Amino acid sequence: MKTSALRSVAAFCAGAVMMAAVMTILPQQQAQAPVANGNDKFSMITVPLQETGVPEGVFVLNNLTGMLVGSALNESTSRFSISYMHNVAADFQTGNTPDPRYAIVTGPANLRNSGGVQPAFGVIYVAELSSGRVIAYGFPRPTNRNMGSTNPLVILDAFQFAEAVGR
Repeated sequence: MKTSALRSVAAFCAGAVMMAAVMTILPQQQAQAPVANGNDKFSMITVPLQETGVPEGVFVLNNLTGMLVGSALNESTSRFSISYMHNVAADFQTGNTPDPRYAIVTGPANLRNSGGVQPAFGVIYVAELSSGRVIAYGFPRPTNRNMGSTNPLVILDAFQFAEAVGR
């Protein structure tokens, strides 16, 4: 009876040592989390630009006008060298809505290249209450070709989360 208990303890210890060795050998992934903050006038988010590494874009949604504006720092110059701009109010058709209510979040997405344009690793999701819709936006990853220019956001897809109200 004692030998079977000793074997069990020895097997457990050997497994624990082996797992510790594997964990020290394997590369560690850096934890990353997008950030969102805002109030009734504007919202601000960060979006990962590539799967690995640190570069992020920062986007600000003006809840009063529906303009979504963003930029990304150039790591070599430490300056904002690419910008993004899109009118989400036009996509939600909130022109007649007296008080549009937006919510914005971001998430990772490994999208395929399209027409020679490398998409960023992150996707921006914007919801609007009176339309009851969520729209997913993609945008190009910063490259030497698009530095210093204003790039549009592209609608990837949309879905209805509630019935449209107040129209």
